[in-house]
Amino acid sequence: MFETIEVFKMLLDPTKPHGRLQDVRVSFVPPSLQIEAISDDFAGLDEEARLRLLQEWTTEVAGGAEDSLTDLMVRLPVSINAVTVAEASAQARSGLRQSGASWVSSFIDEPTRGRGAKVEATQKYVHFYGYKGGQGRSTVLGLLAKALADDGYRVLTVDADIEAPSLDLLFGVTADTYSQTLMGLCGWADQIQPVAGAYAGRFGGRVDLLPCRPRNDSADLDFALLVASAPLDSRVYEWAADRLSMELSKQESAYDVVLVDHRTGIASSVLPLMSRLPGSATVFARTDFNTAKVPSEMRRVVRSIFSATASVPGAFVGFQLDPNRKAGSAQPPAEARVREQLLNELACAMEGAIEGEAETEISVSELALNWIDWYLDRALLEPNLPSVHKLQTDNIASLGLLRETLGLPIGKRADRQISSASAAPSAATATSSLSGARDAGQFIHIPEVESLFVPGSPYSYVLGRKGTGKTRLLREMAARGLGTPLLVAADETGTSGLRSLSIEASEWLERCRFDASTFWWSLLGMAVEQFGSGAPLEDIVRRHVGARTEPKVVADRVAIKTRLMELAQPETLLIDGLETLVPAANIKEFVAALFNMMSAIQNDPALASRVTIRSFVREDLATDSVQNVEQQMEQRHQRLKWSARSILNFAISRLPTLTWIKGRFPTVCDEIVQRRDEVGRGAMSEQEATALMLRVFPARLRRNNLSTATFLRLYFSDAGGDDTNKATFYPRLYLSFLQKLDELASQTDGAVDDQEQRIASALLNRAYDEASSEFINETKQELSHLLSLEYEDENDAGRAESDQIKVTKFIAAFDGLSTPFEHEALIAQLQSRTQFREKSVRESLQRMKAIRMFEDRPGYGGWWRVGQLYKMGLRMKYVRG
Repeated sequence: MFETIEVFKMLLDPTKPHGRLQDVRVSFVPPSLQIEAISDDFAGLDEEARLRLLQEWTTEVAGGAEDSLTDLMVRLPVSINAVTVAEASAQARSGLRQSGASWVSSFIDEPTRGRGAKVEATQKYVHFYGYKGGQGRSTVLGLLAKALADDGYRVLTVDADIEAPSLDLLFGVTADTYSQTLMGLCGWADQIQPVAGAYAGRFGGRVDLLPCRPRNDSADLDFALLVASAPLDSRVYEWAADRLSMELSKQESAYDVVLVDHRTGIASSVLPLMSRLPGSATVFARTDFNTAKVPSEMRRVVRSIFSATASVPGAFVGFQLDPNRKAGSAQPPAEARVREQLLNELACAMEGAIEGEAETEISVSELALNWIDWYLDRALLEPNLPSVHKLQTDNIASLGLLRETLGLPIGKRADRQISSASAAPSAATATSSLSGARDAGQFIHIPEVESLFVPGSPYSYVLGRKGTGKTRLLREMAARGLGTPLLVAADETGTSGLRSLSIEASEWLERCRFDASTFWWSLLGMAVEQFGSGAPLEDIVRRHVGARTEPKVVADRVAIKTRLMELAQPETLLIDGLETLVPAANIKEFVAALFNMMSAIQNDPALASRVTIRSFVREDLATDSVQNVEQQMEQRHQRLKWSARSILNFAISRLPTLTWIKGRFPTVCDEIVQRRDEVGRGAMSEQEATALMLRVFPARLRRNNLSTATFLRLYFSDAGGDDTNKATFYPRLYLSFLQKLDELASQTDGAVDDQEQRIASALLNRAYDEASSEFINETKQELSHLLSLEYEDENDAGRAESDQIKVTKFIAAFDGLSTPFEHEALIAQLQSRTQFREKSVRESLQRMKAIRMFEDRPGYGGWWRVGQLYKMGLRMKYVRG
């Protein structure tokens, strides 16, 4: 029928000679497809003549290849009607019913913007669906229900798998009467009473069950009658859904969540129930089959499901059959392509449900956490559902992620006794520079830094990506007497170190003639002077600059060693700020010289016993510094990596420092202060921390229709969309976001949503946009010290441009370019726009990739995509496909 409808649509073109029709309307009125070909040329003709004329037009357009319209209506459940404009209007007014909740209706047209369901439900529903069976759908639903019940929540599970119901078997309970089943909702009972306590959790939580049918022989005939008759009129399921909603609204103690298990394929029950019980959808899919392309019918089914439930975020669960597959395992290219195609369907549906944001586009990378992997698990060999704690760790984590992504309750519902060994001090208002140099908030002990606070720690190389807290860590170590700052960030004012980009640093670099080795050894020599005098290092540098001291004299290694051996106790020197110390053309040389000096000290037992240099270096600079750097750093380096748990503890710790939030949400802030010690250790669980955040933030963001829990995990990390296990989070961006949110809220009327009593969703979006823009601006400044850009024409006037101007021009060239993109094609585009040499463009892209501004597009060799954090700053346009 698709081809016939397309031929009719060709007859609509008024610019062509065959433009005969004014309109074509296609609808599904069970049990047949209704097609109306509308033209006033049919006026005065009887039905047979009209059909004959329509046949002539279609034959003319199709070149005689089109089937006879009469034959089509004989062979297929199709009715083709040739009517005038007036007749079509009269039929529309008569109210001829079109089914809006069937697969046929959903396949008639492609889902478009604005078609997503926007019905607000008083009950939280989650629909579980799989195009094919055997993918763990019912199992995961049951385990999720148990996990929620274990945290004190009341859950109702509904078995709507009308052909192979199994939830009662999984939970080990049965229904004796129709009133306990879905069949009762479909008309077999007057009252509904689910099977209570199919599973008893903790803190008063429990799982109740509404099985599909009673498990007795006398119900077999009636069950067969439902299965056979319902496809003829799917309204029976709509009525059942309406009745369930009404029954639940009568209950004094409502369920926290209702989980609905659906039939696979295009069963007639799926869309009617989803449309009348608005909520999120979880689609189960296999990506490990032998194809790199999702079948068209499966894409249409997925698109229809998410379009019916798009007012709230949905998710995919990928069932893995490979027994060796673990979280973080690399995806084969074919699987990555299938995953991207399916997530594209979810993105399209979510865009359609966004209110007031007609041009908003959601990229696949933004939906990284909406794909949850499920792994083979020996615990599932038990005859009934196992306890959640028996699952392997990866699957427990998957259940937690599923809760966050779908906006389900997080953390325990039962009231907790908040205790502390001693009363926690009240939180002071924190101030911060964007680099984190002046962040005065509570220091969070992520696991990676604990070993650095042990006196005599062997770790000399502290590696981290931009914004992961290297500067904050240096200041904390200095405050605890674990080291003396030698070189610090440009905006650091709380230590005695030499500030990068300060006048003193610049003047001394000039005195050293930018000789990297001389600079570092002379700086060490001046540090030895500082040990004796206690004067700030900048004062000592200023004195040597004023006296026009020859740097090589200060850098004399024998003299430095002699003075070091005279020290009363060993010293530790801390170095940060390398990224902005020198121009891009010199930075590699300076990092290499620093590491060579550190190696010389490490390999000299006498020196190593008196002085330790601990450098805080951006990871990409360290790995590209000197030969055999891995051997030099072996067992001496520590990488800063903020996990989701660590960053949420960081965010929680900052809430009480924000004036407006503290005043508007005092109960939440007081609870955080009372648990200060736990938060400082980074020991609060992800679920508990997220639950606290969601007492301040809304459940979801309306602009892109993501759950706020997903936003908090994804938008502050460098996970591009596929490997969130290897991602790291950025406390600098998180802190800036929170501070801007607090400032915006204090200046905005209606900052709190009246219905949710949480901060308005729009403010979170504005705060993030402003914080990420500042993050990008600082990145540009650092890129001027990282990229070395040269023009094709050496005589171009641009030779006089500063590195910063060149970087600004280079960044501006990305505006409007597509992502994902072919690497080689992007090089050509950028070269054309900027006139920079191909070699410098290529090297610059590789360096930007090294700091995670770009990443490989999984499954597509030679393709890259922009990292989530930098999409806005580069102003690249996401292109689906």
